[in-house]
Amino acid sequence: MIYRILAAPPGYPPGCDYMVAAYRTLEYGSCLGNVRTADGSLFTATLEEARGLLPADARRLLSEPEHQFLELWEADGGTADGDGLRRPDEVRGAG
Repeated sequence: MIYRILAAPPGYPPGCDYMVAAYRTLEYGSCLGNVRTADGSLFTATLEEARGLLPADARRLLSEPEHQFLELWEADGGTADGDGLRRPDEVRGAG
């Protein structure tokens, strides 16, 4: 699974600065939804918090930032449901 860390679009309130979207492939059309925080939010206040939503096995891929897309990651983990993606059980930096 591919994960993209995005800067939130202009106009969102303070503290809603980043989000993580999951994709089946590198194609933008393969988006599965956004990863949610433990409290159900789609946003984080810091880039480090956004990275914390990635599965523990995620590895950063070389990519150039473009538009809102800041970082590109790949992982084997993550689960999808009908309401977007939920936070993986094992996240980066946990335990």
